[in-house]
Amino acid sequence: MAGKRTIATWPWRALLAVVATAAAAWFATGVVTQRALGARMPPLADLTGMAEPARDAIVAADARMRTAPSGATVGALARVFHANLRAADALAAYGVAERMAPSEWRWTYLRALLHEERGEQSLERAALERVTASAPDFGPAWYRLGELAFKQERLDDATTAYQRARAASAEAPFMPPGVASRQTVPLGAYAGLGLARVALEQGDRPGTLQRLQALVESYPAFGPARTQLRALEDPDATRARAFDAPFVPPADPLLDALVAESRHSDQLLKHAGIATRASDAAWREFLVRRALSFNPRDLNVLMEMAAMLQATGRPSEALEVLRQHEALAPGDHHTLVEQGRVLADLGRLTEAEAVLRRAVTVRDAAAEYNLGAVLDLQGRWEEARRRYERALEINPFHARAMNNLGIGFDQRGHTVDAVHLFERAIDISPASAEFYVNYGSALIQLQRLDDAVRVLNDAVALDPRAPNAHNNLGIALAQRGELPRARDEFAAAVELDPRHANARRNLERVMSVLRSR
Repeated sequence: MAGKRTIATWPWRALLAVVATAAAAWFATGVVTQRALGARMPPLADLTGMAEPARDAIVAADARMRTAPSGATVGALARVFHANLRAADALAAYGVAERMAPSEWRWTYLRALLHEERGEQSLERAALERVTASAPDFGPAWYRLGELAFKQERLDDATTAYQRARAASAEAPFMPPGVASRQTVPLGAYAGLGLARVALEQGDRPGTLQRLQALVESYPAFGPARTQLRALEDPDATRARAFDAPFVPPADPLLDALVAESRHSDQLLKHAGIATRASDAAWREFLVRRALSFNPRDLNVLMEMAAMLQATGRPSEALEVLRQHEALAPGDHHTLVEQGRVLADLGRLTEAEAVLRRAVTVRDAAAEYNLGAVLDLQGRWEEARRRYERALEINPFHARAMNNLGIGFDQRGHTVDAVHLFERAIDISPASAEFYVNYGSALIQLQRLDDAVRVLNDAVALDPRAPNAHNNLGIALAQRGELPRARDEFAAAVELDPRHANARRNLERVMSVLRSR
C-alpha cells in the first residue's frame, strides 16, 4: 500500500561492508559527513514478532542514531539490539561502532560476549585481546581470556590471563537504581580458582590443594572453591557431591549494565536465574520486576515473580501474583499447586486444602505432596501419609515426600523406617541441609551418636545459618559427653534464632553442668 511504512531490522551486514570501504573517509570528514551518512542509512527492516517494549526500544535507539550518527549512538543501538536478543544485528552494529570510534573498547568487549555465547572462539579471542591491549587493567576481559585458553588447553596462556585478572583493580558491581547492595564474589577468587584448575590439569595436586585451601580461607562464601577442595580431599565422591555449590559466573559490570537495559523477558529471567543461584537477592528482584513492568501478562514472568516473593518471605504478595496468573490462564495446574503452597505458608490451611484438592485431579506428585503437607499440618496424619505415598507412587524420587514420611514415622516411634527414608532422600537430594538435620535427629533417637555427629556436621556445613542443625549437633555432642562443643553449638543456634526455645533451654542446661564442675 502506498505510503505505508514497515518497521524493520537494519541490514547491518550490507552496511558493514560500506563502512569497511569508507572508514578512512568517515574518520577524516567529521560530523557533517556522519550526519549525511545517517540520512542515507537503510530503514529498519521487519521487527514483526518482537514484543512491543523491546521493539519500541530498538526504534527509539535507531531514531537517536539517525539524528546524530556517531560511534556512540551506533554503539548504543548495538547495546539495545544485544540487550533484547538480536544477536546478529548487535554484532554487526558493534563492528560499525568500533570503526567509527576505535578507542571505545567497551563495544569490542560486548561483541566478545556475543561471540562467546555463539561459540565463536577465534572471534571471541581476537576481540578480547583487543580489549586487553586497550584496557590492560580491565580484569573481566583477562578472566574470559583465561577461561577460553583453559578450554582450548593452552595452559600457559590461561595462567598468564588468570594472573592478570587476579592482579587487576577490582571492578565495582553494577548497581541499578533501587538496588542498595549486591551479593557478589570478587573476580580475584574466580581467577584463583582458574589457577588451581590449571595446576590440577598439569598434575600438580599439592599445588592445587594449596591454592584451594587459600581460596577457602580468603573467600569463605565462595562455594566452587569448597566444592573443588572437598572433591580432592574426600575419596568418597558421592558424599563430596553433597556439598557441590552451583557454579555462578563472576559478576560483570558491563554485562549487568547491559542486561539492566533489556525489556526482553527471556534475557531478564535468564539473569534472574543466575542471581538466584548466587543468592544475589536484590539484583534478582530488580530483574524480575523489570521483566514484569514490560511484560505484565507473560505467564513465565508472573510465575518467577511469585517464586521470588515466596523465597523472600512475602507470601501475601506472592498469592496476589498467582491469582493474576490464574486470571490469565484459568485452571492452570502449576498455579493451583503454588497457590496451595502459599496459602499453607499463610496458615490458611482450609483454603489451601481446597485449592490442592483441585490440583490433585491431575496425576502429579507435587500436588499430592503439598496436599499431604497441608493435611499433616492439620494433624491428619493417616490422610497425609496416604498423600505422601501417592506422591512416591507417581514419582519414586520425590525426596521431600520421603523426608516428610520420615518425620512422621520418627515422631510415632518407627525410627528405623524413618532412617531408611532419610537416607534415600539424601541420596536423591544431597544438598538439602534439612534432610541431614532430620536424619541426624533420628540417629540420636537410635543412640547412633557418632553417625549423628557426622551427619549433623554435614548439615552445618551445607547451611551454617540453620539453627536446627546447630541445636541437633549440640544434642548429639552433649550425649556423647562433649559439653564445651555442645555449648558452642547451642549458642550458635540461639544467636541465629533468639526465639529458638529448645536451643536456649539446652544452652542453659549445659552451662549449668559446666559451671558445677
